[in-house]
Amino acid sequence: MTRFVNALLVFLMVLSAAAVYDMKYEAELASEKLARVQRQIAQEQERISFLKAEWSVLTQPARLEELVDRHTDILQLTPITANHIGTLADIPAKPVEVPPVDVPIDVAPHDKPAQSAAVEDPAITDDADIR
Repeated sequence: MTRFVNALLVFLMVLSAAAVYDMKYEAELASEKLARVQRQIAQEQERISFLKAEWSVLTQPARLEELVDRHTDILQLTPITANHIGTLADIPAKPVEVPPVDVPIDVAPHDKPAQSAAVEDPAITDDADIR
């Protein structure tokens, strides 16, 4: 009986050693993947900072003014004046679409039961009153 218990314990020890080895291997793979993703993040952050620096150089007012002066004949730009700025009153109103007269507005049938005039609530209006 003790041999069987010893053999079982040795088997469990080998099995647990294999499980620990597998966990260690997977942890190393996850660590390598994490390091790779961190390197990619650092590269993208460096690229973003480079693009921001390039954008600030390209949008410098002196450079833009020089480009406009150089290409005046192609661009045909003029300086902005007060006449170029409008107000909300200058915007035309949106046209209202009026439905044709021959199309009935209420096409649903009236399935309401008739109510007595004494019980009718004044807050509730009939569809005919709305028109």
